[in-house]
Amino acid sequence: MGTVHAGKRVALVAGSAGRAGSTIVSRLRAEGFAVGGLDEEGGPGDLAISVDLTNRAATTAAAARVAAELGPISVLVTAPEHYDAARFGEMSPDRWQRLLSAHLGVTTNACAATVPGMVRAGHGTVVTLSSWLALAGIAGESYYAAATGSILAFTKSFALEVATKGVRVNCIAVGPLHETTRTTVHVTPDEVADTVMFLVNDGDFFVGQVLSPAAGAVV
Repeated sequence: MGTVHAGKRVALVAGSAGRAGSTIVSRLRAEGFAVGGLDEEGGPGDLAISVDLTNRAATTAAAARVAAELGPISVLVTAPEHYDAARFGEMSPDRWQRLLSAHLGVTTNACAATVPGMVRAGHGTVVTLSSWLALAGIAGESYYAAATGSILAFTKSFALEVATKGVRVNCIAVGPLHETTRTTVHVTPDEVADTVMFLVNDGDFFVGQVLSPAAGAVV
């Protein structure tokens, strides 16, 4: 374990440069974690690494560097924020694949890179971020809802695979982070970070669950 961060719990945030991701990094650090931040654009963290998170090998190598320099990773937060929308039939196959890779691909790559180490250690916490649109149908958002909804399905099944090995996996269906013409109700990155920290510190009884801090946007 890295001597500078000896004694600290280590977290990895995949998508650390986004609005929610950067706030989560700050909150984790404020609560005493050493944080590795992974993002294509770099981002905050005790160790910030620029990496293409849609690439499994690159993500695995970056996570291994975090573990080598900061210590064993006990918390993973996946926070992809790529947005693209089109009415059904109006999104090209390439755009659809990029959207799916940016959400499900990033999430599964980060889990593959970190959870085996948690299983070997016998403990760990994973929080995946999805979208409120995975829970609420809105015209013109079918592609985005499907891409983010795949994270919900993955989380529920993956949680059952690793729960007996001491690893808790849960999901946050993030509400809109800013006011739009479709909803005047929105959440703040701080509220998302609050929910992450609840699952990390106090949510021992949650396994495979979806929390939605959507401030009434989804009922």
